[in-house]
Amino acid sequence: MGEVYTRVDFLMDAKGELFCLEANTLPGMTPTSLVPQMAQARGQSFGELCEEIIAVSMKKYRN
Repeated sequence: MGEVYTRVDFLMDAKGELFCLEANTLPGMTPTSLVPQMAQARGQSFGELCEEIIAVSMKKYRN
């Protein structure tokens, strides 16, 4: 599933340098988890997000 969606957490220090804290290849998918919250922030409902993940995943198995 990490081929379709992931969540990567970064931290920026006072100098503006970025540090990768965690790469989560299977983040939570409840309506209150971070990936669905990010989708909601861009105007995508939880259902629409799930449909998009399914559609992208299914392309992998089509000719």
